[in-house]
Amino acid sequence: SVQYASLAAIKGWAEPLVFGMQGLVLVALLLSLANWLITKDRGKQADQIAVLQREMEAEMRRQEGVIMATQQDIDRINKSTKKKEFTVAGSPAPLNREEAIQRDKELIDATKNLEEQYKKRNQARQHELHAQGDAWTLAYSGTPLVFSLALIFTAQVFRQWIQKDLGKFKLARQADDFYLYFVVSRGVWINCGLVIVLHLWLSSDAYGLGGSSQSIGPIFSILLLVAIFSVMVYYFFLVSKDLVKAVQVPPASSYGLQNKIMVRLQTSFWPVFAVFEAGLIGLAWGAYLVGR
Repeated sequence: SVQYASLAAIKGWAEPLVFGMQGLVLVALLLSLANWLITKDRGKQADQIAVLQREMEAEMRRQEGVIMATQQDIDRINKSTKKKEFTVAGSPAPLNREEAIQRDKELIDATKNLEEQYKKRNQARQHELHAQGDAWTLAYSGTPLVFSLALIFTAQVFRQWIQKDLGKFKLARQADDFYLYFVVSRGVWINCGLVIVLHLWLSSDAYGLGGSSQSIGPIFSILLLVAIFSVMVYYFFLVSKDLVKAVQVPPASSYGLQNKIMVRLQTSFWPVFAVFEAGLIGLAWGAYLVGR
């Protein structure tokens, strides 16, 4: 009776798009924001930044030690009663007092230059890693949200396909509204579960779940993608059964390619998701360029 509900002006009845946003996108948005807040300073790039910071601190201490030792050598020369025969690090032969002091001062200046150059290189690398980390965090946190948005915006593409295939049925013109009602009512928990799984999978390094070996990692990712695709096939199968009744299409086989509605759901959703994901990747790339 969903095709008559909006006409009956039932109290509390939501418009299809509002219903879809409340049922699918709102939860995905909150989960994505939470994931971004948790993972934005964690993960592979954050670990590399921490290593670089430790290396810089160690190098700064070493360079300061060289400067302090050289300054002590200058003090020793100044206090010495000798006027020549001073041995300074790097000198090919003993030097007089003025030459030795000048040699030590040059060594201090050279050490300070090396220290400054190393510090700039290290900080530049840290800045690069920060930009990479922010971009990846945006992409990883945004993909599950894009997944839910694609489910909503599939409605318009799906209606065009259904009108082309089943245009002779009057209610096919409302296929997008019916789709939104059923994709939410059938998929609130399915969508929520998939969003959580995508967050844990994409941000596994930040959550400490990325410790699997390189040989197991790709296999697990492939199996997970197959599982997600299988869940989506089942999800759209449930929605297609409801849509057949709502559009009042003569019943056909619910399985395989004979179920045109389920096939059209699949061929509508995945291109929309790909377009949205490409936009998110472009946004993440822009954030990386700005961050650099």
